[in-house]
Amino acid sequence: MQSQGKQGKLYIVGIGPGDVELLTIKAINALKESEYVIGHKTYLDRIRDLIEGKKIIESGMGKEVERVKLAVKLAEKSIGSLVSGGDPSIYGMLPLVFEFMIKNNLHVNYEVIPGITALCAASPLLGSPVCGDHVVISLSDLLTPWEKIEKRLLHALKGDFVIVIYNPSSRRRKTNLIRAMEIVLNERGDVSVGIVKNAFREGCEVSIKRVSEIVESPETVDMNTILFVANSETLVKGDKMVTPRGYSSKYDF
Repeated sequence: MQSQGKQGKLYIVGIGPGDVELLTIKAINALKESEYVIGHKTYLDRIRDLIEGKKIIESGMGKEVERVKLAVKLAEKSIGSLVSGGDPSIYGMLPLVFEFMIKNNLHVNYEVIPGITALCAASPLLGSPVCGDHVVISLSDLLTPWEKIEKRLLHALKGDFVIVIYNPSSRRRKTNLIRAMEIVLNERGDVSVGIVKNAFREGCEVSIKRVSEIVESPETVDMNTILFVANSETLVKGDKMVTPRGYSSKYDF
């Protein structure tokens, strides 16, 4: 889908968790080169100082398709960036760009700039909860039916994976978190859950609670929160959560 045309170019840019110091040099250079920058207002607000003087096209939740359509159209004749929080390929804008171009048989010159994901930003703030095998699940049922989310969660629990939960709750979606935590209680017991809110942003909070505590006080979790559900090997020491990779079973130290 990448053409040889040199008139325009679309950068799909991952801006990471929100701290501009965690943007890659490649992402910064792409933004500098861009004539326009398209994105959700929340993400554009995090990089305002880097896109001063650019044509800024912003919109809110639910306007993802419109943003992609416009970005692809503008890329035919100009250089611009479509920004995505975290990494654009993980719950980001990149799959939608591909879907749109494939469905409409479109060809534009593009480049994907990876970004630090919420998982990668939040994990070291807790310690090392996902050093081994893990599963990532979103609780948002906006595009995925709850029945499918529940099935995936059950299988991940049976497989004893550490489970990383994206999009656990929102103002319009309160019950999914409680339902998910009740499933964890039934399948895995009252295990520890690492909670990171606003990783590397203002208001960053890090804590470790039991599943039952989240069920009792779900209001402490929102869309800016990512959860790490412990497996049978996860250790909690003070404010740190660690899932050993297995070195102690093979080496003396």
